[in-house]
Amino acid sequence: MIDGLPSDVVVQRGYDRVAQEYARLESTTAEWPRSQRLRELLDQLPENSKILDVGCGNGIPAMRLIQKRHIGVGVDISATQVSLARKNVPGATFIRGNIMQLQFPTSSFSAIVSFYAIDHLPREQHLQLFRRFYSWLRPGGRLLFTTEPHDQPGVTAQWLGVSMFFSQFDPDTTERLLTEAGLTVTDRSIESQREGETEIQYVWYSATKLP
Repeated sequence: MIDGLPSDVVVQRGYDRVAQEYARLESTTAEWPRSQRLRELLDQLPENSKILDVGCGNGIPAMRLIQKRHIGVGVDISATQVSLARKNVPGATFIRGNIMQLQFPTSSFSAIVSFYAIDHLPREQHLQLFRRFYSWLRPGGRLLFTTEPHDQPGVTAQWLGVSMFFSQFDPDTTERLLTEAGLTVTDRSIESQREGETEIQYVWYSATKLP
């Protein structure tokens, strides 16, 4: 509970209020690493692969890229973001909900991606989340996601003028949890991006569910 509210409610209310401001953080002249890394993943998948985007936001640019040659399913806790996503990428499927409460059939997806979202979940839930990803991925399926690089048990801070919850483990612990969940880590690297006037570092993880 954060100030009497569950952390997921803090995140939901925050993104409902700042959806437009968040979209403006990415400069049109300095693309975040997200797009290039996603393109590289998509190019390795057979056409019409089914891909889950966890924390899909307004659908731009990730779901728009996915939907060009694949079948996209986006999940976001913010009703405002989901409403925007449905308008921005009408061919994709969008679900408003908490990823820890949703269910998908086993082996539903060829890939799961999650950009700048997992560190909004309490880190005590991360192993369970990775186990869910393992179940939902097809054999040979791919996982691509980010967290921030520092160890953070859980904090609510002011961000874009709203309260926002952040929580993550250090990179070594996150990698260990991925392995414990059954996934094979294929790459881990740190890359910076400019969000408005601030330089932010993220750890990028790639993992696979072995056949």
